[in-house]
Amino acid sequence: MSTCEEALIYGGHERSRGGALRIFVAFILLAAALAAVIVPAYHAKRAAAHILYKDLTFTRIAVEARQHIQKIEYGLRNGRELRQFFNINNILRDILRCSSYVEGVYVVGRGDILLYSLERSPMNGAPLRLPREPAFENENDYALLEGLGFFDLLLPVYYAGTDGPAYVVVRLDSDVVLFSTRDLIRQEYTQSLIIAALMLGLGTIVLLRYAHSVGKYPKPVVIASLVFLFAFFALSLDLGISYARYSGIAESATVQSVNRIARMLQSDLDTLRSIGVSADSIHDQNSWLRKSVSGIPMIHTMSINSNMRVTLTASQEYISRFGTGLLRSYAIIYAALFILAATTAAGRAVYKKHTKR
Repeated sequence: MSTCEEALIYGGHERSRGGALRIFVAFILLAAALAAVIVPAYHAKRAAAHILYKDLTFTRIAVEARQHIQKIEYGLRNGRELRQFFNINNILRDILRCSSYVEGVYVVGRGDILLYSLERSPMNGAPLRLPREPAFENENDYALLEGLGFFDLLLPVYYAGTDGPAYVVVRLDSDVVLFSTRDLIRQEYTQSLIIAALMLGLGTIVLLRYAHSVGKYPKPVVIASLVFLFAFFALSLDLGISYARYSGIAESATVQSVNRIARMLQSDLDTLRSIGVSADSIHDQNSWLRKSVSGIPMIHTMSINSNMRVTLTASQEYISRFGTGLLRSYAIIYAALFILAATTAAGRAVYKKHTKR
């Protein structure tokens, strides 16, 4: 074999090894870029899942409990005493039935004295804790206190009269509440892994096909462009699927809660009619019904038709805010990705400018 042929073979092997190394480096860069966008995206989705389920759960239970607490307030306005409130256990039982998450309901009066309690299971010695100066902007707000193994929703009882400030404490099992998020978080984790693996495989195939069709291995600028492009696609696909899922969960849960509140109001309305209140009087004096839903963020409008049927519509603004929060988190990741791409392009331009000199 001549020296010229040996040089050609040797040069071919060197180019082959150099091309394979370039593909391998491109593979590593693509994997790193996908991890750089998928990992923070997953953490953003995980945080959004906790916010979604906690907010929906606490708000729903607080809103439904408020409808029953209003019965206590109505009795207090009409001269009853909280310390001797007839048939209050039925009201507490209705609050206990608001959700399977509820473990106990307690009425606390002046001086943090426990007046009434109804439990699904023992409190296990966990004391009730009340904030020193709870602040409520409107009658549908609640204070959330977290303890070991439970959440306490603190709801004020207004119009307590001579009994002073009073609160209804709704105790929730934190394990049961958080269990709802675990399945969603597991889905999001699996989704992120599948999308990352899919984009990594597609990106590698594209690089190899490019090398085969062009007849040479991709230049660094081509590799960088493909890396950022596939990272962008992975992030967008992950966002699109999660946004649709979170929006669907928020809408379904909100509509269910609004429908439950509508049924409770309808029951109250039917009770009024059963004791002889005329339809005209109800139409003329239904401000108490409207007041009972005013300030509830998940309710948009309320109406009563000529057949005395209550209709509530869910607030789209309330539903969309969960998806909007997820979009804000992803916007930060998008911004970081584009800043990195712009920095890389600017660095390459400066490098080429200096090498030409």
